[in-house]
Amino acid sequence: MKPLTINDLYEECKKQIKKGNKDKVIMLSDDDEGNGFHYCWYAFTKIDGWAKEYVDKEIANEEDTIILG
Repeated sequence: MKPLTINDLYEECKKQIKKGNKDKVIMLSDDDEGNGFHYCWYAFTKIDGWAKEYVDKEIANEEDTIILG
C-alpha cells in the first residue's frame, strides 16, 4: 500500500463532497492495516522536532512527509 499524497487526498475529498459528505468528521487509521481508528484533530503540520522520530525512512524522508491530524 502506498501512502496518500496531498493531491491524492484532495481528489478523494472532492469525490466525497460530490457525494454530500462535506460536513462529516474524519477518522484516521492507526496503522496501515486498519487495526484501530482515531478522529482527525489537526490540519497539516510540518515535520520537525519530536515528529522526526515517527518518519519511516523506508517509506519517505522528512522532506517528503507532512502530518495530518
